[in-house]
Amino acid sequence: AEQPAAHPETDVRLLDLNKIVNSTYNPRKNFREDTLLELAESIKRQGVLQPITVRPVDGTDRYGIVFGERRYRASVIAGRDEIPAIVSELSDEEAEEMAITENLQRKDVTPIEEANAYQKLMESGRYDVQSLAEQFGKNENYIRTRLKFVSLIPEIAELLEKDEITISVASEICRYGTDIQKEVYYKHLKDSDS
Repeated sequence: AEQPAAHPETDVRLLDLNKIVNSTYNPRKNFREDTLLELAESIKRQGVLQPITVRPVDGTDRYGIVFGERRYRASVIAGRDEIPAIVSELSDEEAEEMAITENLQRKDVTPIEEANAYQKLMESGRYDVQSLAEQFGKNENYIRTRLKFVSLIPEIAELLEKDEITISVASEICRYGTDIQKEVYYKHLKDSDS
């Protein structure tokens, strides 16, 4: 089932969907079902227009997704057997960095997904605030604000994810420790119907 496509120099192959495994590196954890269904309908009509990027999984005949997980999931929904994929030999670190970088360039990344992605890149030791700002075309203040969001308690992080509090409110809450954040949440932010 693996045949080179029209452009073998880019190493695009048609891969069996059953040989592809989800990424553990994708900073995006939530995939909106409505947009996946829309993409699946498009794939039924036109196929996958942009190949996904995968890397071989050591010791198997499988491939791990580096990026393109939405296209992969939508192809499964669309009932496809194969998907065009660029196969790259990447280390764990390279795969993780590529997945994070690609996802941060999307328009619909949430502030919490951004915060976690920037934090992971900082933890890699290859980035600091200045180099992240340069890499992603943001100012350093923007990066610092996003990085603060990793300190939010899960309940408040979820409110930010759902746009139930603003970035400026979340930034203010980040200044306080866990105990005060919990107090703010339970006294002022928790839905009174619960």
